[in-house]
Amino acid sequence: MADFYLQIRTNSMTLKNLETHEEHSAAGEFSTQRMVVGDFFNAESVLYQLVCDMGLNVRRPFASRHRVLVQALEIIDGGVSLVEERLFTEMVYGAFNRRIKKVLVSRDTLPMPQRQAKALLDS
Repeated sequence: MADFYLQIRTNSMTLKNLETHEEHSAAGEFSTQRMVVGDFFNAESVLYQLVCDMGLNVRRPFASRHRVLVQALEIIDGGVSLVEERLFTEMVYGAFNRRIKKVLVSRDTLPMPQRQAKALLDS
């Protein structure tokens, strides 16, 4: 099991492994003018590419389950809605092939240090 911190920005994502401090970023066309994730399938594909870049083989039958903290950092006027929270959760489950132990969506608007992200997942 590993802990990950996913930052979502307009048409880009960064996935950080909180134990190894490994970090990968990818870009794609998934944002719209009103939503940071307006195209679910493209966003899920970008996240799956990041999971593969991390060297995780989530398609294996007995792969580890992971914990993921998700944070949208742009286009969140008025905060993250429940619909967006569900969208982020489903996107993570799909990209990690349901090999998830816990998904937590942060409503903070500023990037957080990895220590703080780890503490949120532990609580």
